[in-house]
Parts: sequence; C-alpha cells; structure tokens
Amino acid sequence: MSIRVFKPRPDGHRPRRRTRRLAAALAAGTSALALVLTGCSLGAAPEGDTVRARFSADPTTFDPALLTAGDDYYAARMLYDTLLRYDDKGKIVGGLAQDWKIGSKGGTVTLRDGATCSDGTPIDADVVVKSLQRFVDPATKSAMKSLSFGSGDVTVSKKDAKTVDIKVSEPFGEIEPGLTVIGSGIVCPAGLADLKGLKAGTVDGAFSGPYSVTEAKPGINYRFKLNADYAAWPKFAADLPGRVPGTLDFSVGADTSTNANEILGGSLDLGVISPTDTDRFQNVATIIIGEQYVVFNQADTSPFKDEKLRKAVGQVLLNKNYNQIAYAGKSDDQLTVGDKNMQCANTDASLLQQYDPQAVKDSGVLKGVKMKYAASNSFGPGGIGAEYIYQELENAGADVDYALTDNATWASLVLGPESDTWDITLFGTVNQTVTLWTSVSRLMGVPIEDGGRSMTRAKNPEGEKLVTEVMTSDDAESKCQAYQKLQANFLGRADVVPLSGSATFYASRAGVEYLTPNNRQDFTTIRITD
Repeated sequence: MSIRVFKPRPDGHRPRRRTRRLAAALAAGTSALALVLTGCSLGAAPEGDTVRARFSADPTTFDPALLTAGDDYYAARMLYDTLLRYDDKGKIVGGLAQDWKIGSKGGTVTLRDGATCSDGTPIDADVVVKSLQRFVDPATKSAMKSLSFGSGDVTVSKKDAKTVDIKVSEPFGEIEPGLTVIGSGIVCPAGLADLKGLKAGTVDGAFSGPYSVTEAKPGINYRFKLNADYAAWPKFAADLPGRVPGTLDFSVGADTSTNANEILGGSLDLGVISPTDTDRFQNVATIIIGEQYVVFNQADTSPFKDEKLRKAVGQVLLNKNYNQIAYAGKSDDQLTVGDKNMQCANTDASLLQQYDPQAVKDSGVLKGVKMKYAASNSFGPGGIGAEYIYQELENAGADVDYALTDNATWASLVLGPESDTWDITLFGTVNQTVTLWTSVSRLMGVPIEDGGRSMTRAKNPEGEKLVTEVMTSDDAESKCQAYQKLQANFLGRADVVPLSGSATFYASRAGVEYLTPNNRQDFTTIRITD
C-alpha cells in the first residue's frame, strides 16, 4: 500500500496525507469520533445584523454554471435566484417564477413582478433568456445543464416581457426539479458582460439573489451583503421568524472541533460540528444534503472495467459500518444512489452485493490489484469515512495508491477531463434536484470530458435504454417502474456501492436560527431572532 502525495497546486491547495487509523473504529463505535470541547454555555447572540459562519473550503468559482465543489453551491445559492425552489415541506414553489407549465418536452414560465438584479436592473424575460441560453450553450460546458434539461439540445426564447419558453430536443422528465438547480441561477447582464469577474465575484451587478459578494480572500474570509432592494423571497422564506442578516461573514476551515469550540466560546455563530457533539448545543440543524457512495472509473486504463473487481469491492464494504464510522450512525443507510424517502428509490437490500469480506480475502480476487483511490477529507470528521474504505481495500489485499485531499483538489482529480487520474473514489453529492437523476447522471450518459456529468465512462447500453424509458414515461407510476429497473441494472453491475446520506450537522449560537428547506443547505434562510 502507498500514500500518494501531490505537489501543491498553483492556487495554494495542498492535499493532506493520511495513514491508517481505523483498526479499532468499528469496535470502539462513536468513541473513534469523540471530541473534547471546552465550555458548555452558549455565548450571547451576535451584535447587529452580521452572522459569522464558516465554509469548509474556498469556493472555487462564483459562476453558477460552472460550480463543482460543495462550497461553490452554498455560496451561489446566496447570490442567484432560480426560477423554481423547494420549500420547507419539500414542495416545488416559485422562485423568480410566478406560474409555470412544464412537461418532459419543455414548457413556459411566467415571471413574478418586481424582481431586480443587485444593480437595480429589472429581471424580465430578456434577462432570464440570455442567462439560460448561456447556461445551456455547449460552449459553456456546464456539468449541471444535464441536471436541469437532460443531454439534448435546449432552446430558450422570449414569448413576451414576462414569459419564457423552454423546449428540449430529447424528452427529459425532470425539468421541473431541474429548474430548482442553482446552476441554472439567473446571472444578470453585468455578469454576462464580464465572465472573468463573474467567476471571481467582483461584478457588483451580476447577482439576482438576496446577497452580493463584497469581499473574497481565499483561505481567510468571504463576505456577503444583503441587497437593500431584494424582495423576491419565496413565501416560506418571507414568513420565517426573525430578521434577515445584513451581512454573512464566512471564514474558512474544515475542523469540526474548532467550529464547536468557537460556537460555544462565542466567536462563531454558525458552523458544522461532529455528529457525536450534537447534544452539546440547543440549536442544531441536521441536513442530508445528498448521498455518499463508491464510484468506479471504468475507462480502459482502470482495473475496474472488470465487473468482477467492482463486485468484490461491494462485498468488502457495508453501509451500516460506514454510517457508524462517519456519522456515529446518525445518517441513513442507503440502498441506492438516493435517499430512502426519495421518489422511486430502491428499498430492496438484496440488489446490493452481499457483505462478505472474508470470502473476498480468501479468494484473493483483489490481492495485488493496483488502484488509485481519491477521496475528500470532508467525508466524516477529518475524512474518517474515506479512511474506512481505504482500510477495507487494504484488508482485502489491494495495492492502493491513496490520495486524501481537500474538497477542491479532489474535484479537480475526479471531475476533471482526464480519465487516468483515479480508479475508485468515495463520491458525495450535493443533490440539488432531490431526485435519483442527480446521481444517475454521474453513472451513465454524456461523459465529463464531452461536457456531460457521467464520471464512470461505463459501457452500459441496457442502462442507457432504461434512462430513456424513465425520461419518456407519461405518469409517475410508469416512471417509477422504469427507475426500479434502472437501479437493478447499475446495482447488479456494481457500478456503485451505496453507503449513506451525506449528513451535515450545523450548530448555531443563541439568537441565530437556520432552516434547511427540503433538508437541503441554503444560507438564505439564516435568521437573527434575538
């Protein structure tokens, strides 16, 4: 076994090296994650209208069409409005849209009155059409275009000053939830005129959402200021008790122990804590932001083009063990690439590879198999979830070239256009659509290097046919039947190994409340209640 060390990238990111430290993790249960915190009393509420929070890593871009890492999504949600939103009950509601009629071939959206850009420009059909045209343009190479509109061509046009018409060349049954995806967030004319400034967050009039970027110091802090004239809150957000923070000030750091200490000590108002420390706080928001599962690169350069090897990995990993190690058992054990409460999600455990690590070890099927394993340190406190997989691969005899990195570096390795930088990865979604399609689109369809989302490079014609069946189904029942067949297909091939929900636990100080609409992360719902 070897630990691979990467040279620092020009942008300053440095992967972290890790050695084995999980030998007793399962036996010790939650003790492997125990943290020692100082102080037990909550600090006073923040003064004024500023809330101090924390990103786990630097956002890599403020261009919503080009987001890749988790903190990219969270920052963009503060800056841009989408046509549709999920509310706090999991229902799709209007964002910039007042009314809409959407089907698998497209539809129309009528815009609400009074919405403006951060520079005062009215958000009318012209603004929306130009932003969406740029989003779906193949030259933009947005990996999220397929989440919103599928893999076909998309035509966006103006019917009148308030009405936008959307047509897709290939039926896509997830357009309505796709219009909630922050990648489709509306970029105002000033941002489209300066794409370099848009990426850096320096264009004052680029933003259609409630906040603008006023400071961006990588590795130090990011400051977002409320746009004084913003009034386009969805009803559930407009009705939240308390007042909207005038400023959101984010420092950068991934250490949950530090976050907990600072919240308890009064120097931080909102941050991610360890699952083992949730009982230390009065205010905790638990968020299942997506799913976590093992994905295999099936390119010709990877050993995992061999289905036998993928199935062997599936036999040495157990979702319950991963959940216990990464989240103290406080997440959910998954049986597919979606949450168990998600529409059409598989509930049949027999479709997974049956857990039998001893049989794999005895057979020697993984012994000496060389593989590049890439993972982010955001999976469980300090990356302990990622290390569980490393430990099990090692126990099975594999020769693992292991890279545990920060989230941005991991994304550049695994989600970049090169096909030979990784063989196996622990993947975590930020499931914006709250549909199975978010993850399915990572397993099949147009590959990343061609502007799509598929990272497996799998040859799966049967699965591709089932995707078409899903997207052209006329009603919910037939759609779910097709989704069940599709899940049986990719689980049977061991294209993925389901593990758990991507659970995040946010603690806040007294006087700060944080709502998570549809169990998703959205910093625009922070309120000061003192």
